Amino acid sequence: MGYWGKVFGAGMGFMVGGPLGAIIGGALGHAYDTENEKKGGSKVKCPHCGHMINLSGAADGHCPVCGVKITFQQVGGSQDRQFLFYVSLASLAAKMAKADGVVTEDEVHAFDQFVVNNLRVSPEDRKIIARLFNEAKNSRDDAKSIALQFKNLIGYQTDVLQTMIQLLFNIAMADGRFHPAEERFIKEVSSVFGLSNIQYEQVKALYIKTNSHAYQILGISSKASNEEVKHAYKKLAREYHPDMLISKGVPKDFISFANEKMKEINNAYDEIEKERGL
Repeated sequence: MGYWGKVFGAGMGFMVGGPLGAIIGGALGHAYDTENEKKGGSKVKCPHCGHMINLSGAADGHCPVCGVKITFQQVGGSQDRQFLFYVSLASLAAKMAKADGVVTEDEVHAFDQFVVNNLRVSPEDRKIIARLFNEAKNSRDDAKSIALQFKNLIGYQTDVLQTMIQLLFNIAMADGRFHPAEERFIKEVSSVFGLSNIQYEQVKALYIKTNSHAYQILGISSKASNEEVKHAYKKLAREYHPDMLISKGVPKDFISFANEKMKEINNAYDEIEKERGL
């Protein structure tokens, strides 16, 4: 039995509501919140005024009645965090495939190939991931709601959030093209995550090469001082250390992507070193 089968067989270590809870429940064949399903959409109660909020209509994370910020309890256990990462990736990938209004067979195939080639999961687990993808594709909740819940549950950790953006880029580029609808979608998710434009461009530079991509990968300007270049490099080297990412909830299956980014970071630093004669 693979990872997914073990998780579902043992039961989740935490219960999650909202958009991700509805997707998980649907994929498992039962609802976590029947009442919310009947009314349509996933809801949470405002802790301040008690108003029931449809998360699809509150993607900015604030109660529309009293204005208080809506948050989710962060997930603590390592396996739970990794499970959350998997579910969120499958859900966001499904919403990205639907970003242009229709999910094509090519887009479904691209995600399936990503699962097969990059995750190397068992046939049993592959079926579970496909169920999550389909459930998210048909969910009434939008990508903003899913991204918001993931950010709050996983905790605001820029390296983990950037890794999710990197994976979305990887899936988007599976067919060798970067469609405008995919770029709009990934930028929107990045914005919900609270990532800056510089942080978004850091990831984009791994896939879309420009004349200044070495500086973009390090997240600095070409006018940065030598000390700023060294500081940026050392900071990224710490953040993308495999042990650090795993401790924050990135599944081991995705560490190869972090290693790819670390390789690009090293190459970018080497390029800047040669350019500046450091």
